[in-house]
Amino acid sequence: MKRKSLICLLLVLALAMTAVLAGCSKQDNRVAAKVGDREITMQQLQNAYLNSQSYAMYYFDLSTDEGLQQYQDYLLDSIIESTMLLYQAEQAGVRLTEEEEAKAKADGEDSYADFYQQFVTSAKNAGATDVQAYANKLLTDTLSANGITLAQLRQSYIDGAIDSAITLKFQTAIRSEAEPTAEELKAMYDEELADQKARFSENPEQYFSTELAASYGSSCIPLYVPEGFFRVRHILVADEATAQEVQDKLANGEDFEALLEEYNTDPGMQNEAYAAGYLVGEGANFVQEFLDAALALKNDGDISPITKSANGYHIIKRVSTEPSGEIAYEDEQETLDAYFTSLAKSKHYSEKMTAWLETDGLVVRYEDVYRELGK
Repeated sequence: MKRKSLICLLLVLALAMTAVLAGCSKQDNRVAAKVGDREITMQQLQNAYLNSQSYAMYYFDLSTDEGLQQYQDYLLDSIIESTMLLYQAEQAGVRLTEEEEAKAKADGEDSYADFYQQFVTSAKNAGATDVQAYANKLLTDTLSANGITLAQLRQSYIDGAIDSAITLKFQTAIRSEAEPTAEELKAMYDEELADQKARFSENPEQYFSTELAASYGSSCIPLYVPEGFFRVRHILVADEATAQEVQDKLANGEDFEALLEEYNTDPGMQNEAYAAGYLVGEGANFVQEFLDAALALKNDGDISPITKSANGYHIIKRVSTEPSGEIAYEDEQETLDAYFTSLAKSKHYSEKMTAWLETDGLVVRYEDVYRELGK
C-alpha cells in the first residue's frame, strides 16, 4: 500500500486538536518517538488514529494484532516524516516572510473558527434558546475536560498553520532543486513508452487502466495504442419507445449523426474531446451493457440493436478502427514534460527524506509506548 501524500499527513496533524477535544480524554504526553530534538507524543499518535479510522479499514485489518501493528507503524512513520520535514526546515534556517506568516496566522484563525462552529451547530441541534451562550458552555466544558485553555487551543491552530506553511515552503524548495534537462525528459519518455508497449501488448486492458489512472494524475498518459481498438458513437435516450423510433428511422435510411443531434442525451457526444467517438476495447471503462454491445460490432459502420443500461437506452455505431502504434513525443510534449518533471522532483524529494530517516540516531522510536495505540 502506498503511503498518503505529505499534504494528507499535514491534514491529519491539523485535525489533531479536534480529535482530542471530541474524545474528551486527558492529554497523554508520553514520548512515542523523537526526531532530533522534536518529540512526538502519544497524544499526537492517538489524534492521528482517531482522525484516520474512517479510511483505515480499507487498508488494514485492525481486528488482528498484525494488522494493528502495521497501522501503528504507518501512523507513526507518517508523523515522523512530517516532523522530520519541520526539523530539517529549522536546521536549514527556513523562515516565513512577514506576509507569509500573516497569511498562516489568518489560516490558523480560520481553522479555529471552523472548530468553534461545531459547538454552535451542536447548540442549534440541541434547541438552545441562547445558541451563543450554550455553544460557549459546551466549548468551556470540553476544554476543562481536556485540561486545556482557550488561549492554548487557539494558539495550537495558529502554530499548526505556521508549521504547515514552513514545511510547504521547505518542500517546495527541495523539489525545485530537481530540474531535468531536455535530454533527460526525452529519455524518461522513451523508458515509459517501452514499458507501456510491453504491458499493453501482453494485456491490452492495461491501456484503459493507465488511461483512467492518468485522468487522476497518478500515471503517465497512454503512449502506445495496441491493436484491436475502435471508436464508437451512440445515441442515448431515456425510454424504449424513443429508442425504437430512432431505430426505425435508421432502418429507413436516415443519417445516424443527424438523429444523434436530434435525440441524444449523452453530453459526452457533444464534447469536442470525443468528436471522433469513444475508444473501446476489452477493459474499457464503460457500463458493461454498453461495452458488450459495442464490442459486438465487428466492422466500421455497424450499428447495434437497442441496448438497455442503467443510463438509459443506447443505439451504438462503430465509426472507425483506431490506428495502433506509438504516440509521438512531440505530439504531447508539453503534457509529458510537465509529468516527467513532477516525477523527477518527487523522486528527488523522496530520496532526501529517505536519507534523513536513515541517518543514524536522528530518529528514535519508543516501541513499548506506541504499541499501546488502539488497545
